[in-house]
Parts: sequence; C-alpha cells; structure tokens
Amino acid sequence: KQWYQRRVRGGGIDKQTHSANMNTHQEIKAHSELHKTQGGEYIKSIIYGGLDGIVSVFVSVAAVEGGDSAIKIVILLGLAKLVAGAISMGVGDWMSASADVDYAKNERRREKWEMDNYIEGEIDEMVELYVQKGLKEPTARRLMEIISSCPKLFLDMMMVDELGILPEEENQVPWKHGMANFTSFIIFGSVPLLGYIVFLLAGATHTNSTTTFGVSIGLTGFTLLLMGAVKGRLTGTNIIISSVTTLILGAIGATLGWLVSFLLYKYTGVSI
Repeated sequence: KQWYQRRVRGGGIDKQTHSANMNTHQEIKAHSELHKTQGGEYIKSIIYGGLDGIVSVFVSVAAVEGGDSAIKIVILLGLAKLVAGAISMGVGDWMSASADVDYAKNERRREKWEMDNYIEGEIDEMVELYVQKGLKEPTARRLMEIISSCPKLFLDMMMVDELGILPEEENQVPWKHGMANFTSFIIFGSVPLLGYIVFLLAGATHTNSTTTFGVSIGLTGFTLLLMGAVKGRLTGTNIIISSVTTLILGAIGATLGWLVSFLLYKYTGVSI
C-alpha cells in the first residue's frame, strides 16, 4: 500500500487512475460488507425454495387450467401444494444443512486428532499439496512449519486445502436454512395463486376464461425476474443477466410441467 501511495505521489500513477482504483475498492468493500450483514449465507436456501415454490405451484395451477375446473378448486389445490411443498423443502434443507455441519465437525475432529498425534505427517501432506500448487519444496516446508506453530490456523488450512471444507460450513445454523427455504417457498409460491384469489373475491367462479390464467402467467414471470434481480444484487453478478436467466429457467420448468398435464388431459381425458 505504501509503495502504491509513493507511486501516486511520484506521478507513476495518474490521479484519475488512482481515483478509479479507489472507487472500485470501495465498491468491492461495500458489497462485501452488504453480503456479510444481510444474510448472504442464506441466499441458496432463499433462491432454491422460492424458485421451486413458484414453479411447482404454477404447474399445479396450470394442470387444473388445462382441464376445466372451478376457481375454488384451483386455489385449494394450489394451497395444498404450497403448504406441503414448503414443509417438505424446509425440512429437507434443514436436514441437509445439519448433515453438512455434522460431517464438517466430524472431519475437524479427525484432522485435529491426526495433528495432535502425528503433526509431521500432516505437515508432509500440506507440503505436498503446496508443491503441487507451484511452491518449491523447501519453501512449502518452511511455510508449513511456521503455520503449524498456530494449531487452529493450521487445522483450518488442512480443512480447506485437504477436504475443501470452509470454517463457515461448521458454523451454519441448520434450522435457519430450513426456515429461510420454507418462508421463501410460501412467499414466492403464493404468487401464481394471487390472480385467482382476486378473481374469486370479485365474484368469478370458473377458469374457462384465459384471463385468470394470463394474470397468473404475468405475475409469475414478473416475480421470476424480480427473484433473479435480487439474486444478482446479492451475489454481485449482472442483474439483467441474472433476471433473464432465472425467468428462462423457471419458464422452461413450468412449460414442461404444463405440457405434461395438457397431454394427459388431451389423450386420456384425466383432469381434476
């Protein structure tokens, strides 16, 4: 940093470039802090639950729409799918995160035992890994001997370099992941039903009009775009690309689900 500042003062780096570099640094720092303070660790659960919720409930609605049923039936079927799916996804995410935590903690205990009982062997393994990454053997060995003097740091490095397990993975709170998934499923999964609920309150009783289904399609598409934008914002990726990608993938899943229900209705006469 001091070298960089001397180059700025000495004219090695012009002030405009220096200003641009500082702005970029501040943006990266701000994004990093935003990620840490706004629950970025739950983004996977939120996106996973939300996308599954909105697509699966929409397909359920589309399956009924492919037949010829009352709006109340559409809403009841959608709500049943919404609640059952949210519980299933929430519990599944909770159990999955719990398994990850248990695995990570078990591996840490094993690595710690090996470190406590045969530190030379662990140093040799780490030296070999860093030689494969490009360090000279004497340099890698000296580096590991220095780092191994701090057991916690050395253990963290072994977990990451040998097993690919980050320290954060052991600190997950499984039930929070499950709750994030459940809540996201409920919120986003409710969107395809909103149009039908409004039409029911307005006095409509049947789905033979394309208006209700069209409203459901519009709300679902808009929400997929919004979901993609939020994902792009939280992950620091291009918001437009993220939005369009999410919309396309969601549309493909929903279309395939609707097509199956339509073909079943057309060729077998099976409907709800």
